Amino acid sequence: MVMAASNTAHADIDPITGVDLVRIGAVGNAPWMGNGQVQDRAIGRGRVDYEYSIGKLEVTTAQWVEFLNAALDRPANDHIPYVAVPDFWGGAETFSPIPGGRRFAVRPGQGLLPVGDITWRMAAIYCNWLHNGKGANRKAFLNGAYDVGTFTLGTGFTDQRTHNPDACYWLPTWDEVLKAFHFDPAKANPDGTTGGWWRYSNSSDTPLVYGPPNTLVNGLPTEANAGWFDGGNPQYQISLGAYPNTRTPWGLLDAAGATSEWNEEVFGFGSLLEARGYDGSAWGSSLGVANLADAASGRGGDFPSLSELHLGFRIASSVPAPSTLTLMGLGWWLTAVRKRRVAC
Repeated sequence: MVMAASNTAHADIDPITGVDLVRIGAVGNAPWMGNGQVQDRAIGRGRVDYEYSIGKLEVTTAQWVEFLNAALDRPANDHIPYVAVPDFWGGAETFSPIPGGRRFAVRPGQGLLPVGDITWRMAAIYCNWLHNGKGANRKAFLNGAYDVGTFTLGTGFTDQRTHNPDACYWLPTWDEVLKAFHFDPAKANPDGTTGGWWRYSNSSDTPLVYGPPNTLVNGLPTEANAGWFDGGNPQYQISLGAYPNTRTPWGLLDAAGATSEWNEEVFGFGSLLEARGYDGSAWGSSLGVANLADAASGRGGDFPSLSELHLGFRIASSVPAPSTLTLMGLGWWLTAVRKRRVAC
């Protein structure tokens, strides 16, 4: 029998993308109500009234190599706009037989390295590509989750604010991120009920310990890859999943550390200036400087066309996908779960 909503995590390897997706249930959860911090913009946020999936890991080097080869290994006059090659990842350029094409390969043993230098727009185009079944046609990159025709430059930005209602894959909303990183449907409350929030994305109210994996800092085991620097092991030499004991309540890895992750939120910083949101700790703009946004109240923002070494993302998806439902359960599911897409 197909379950409409679950209070426990369920992982699926998506048949289209190959991404390990974690199903987030507990439909209609209570929002984050803060912990006394002043100017906490997350108060009242984090409630999600539908089931969805989110990547267990951030987008990996191996996945980004596949995308870049689709977007750039084509004649120079047919390269996909806004897509650029990152400086911080585990890929390397190789020979392309296509005049004007650019082809890439994963360096040996580096397929699970995180990818930095990703703009919000590049991440949105990646979601379009996934939505269209990784198609090679130019149109596969230009719409699906987001209309690239809305991407313009100026004092502000005109980019489509939220994903198309029938999108198969998208950049998660801030509410979806907050819930997947901090809400625990099994957390015991003093009144005997279950379901509540952890301040940090390591399923605890204690700040994370940053440092190289499998080491101790002040006698405590390290939990995340951000802000430390010993001259030889910067962030992009540490594979995703290298801190397997640091998980969100749903089992997501690297919600703290690796990169700061783009989401759909638009933050206002004045009458004209707006920024797209990101969440999660990472290295800052300089090696050895942490950009820490692991608390539920923490967040950052940047212009969608700008890339910094710490910016990456993970995808969100509708779930359960209609293609994976049994015929017996399909009709029941359609009436029991709020539907996030028409068909994929």
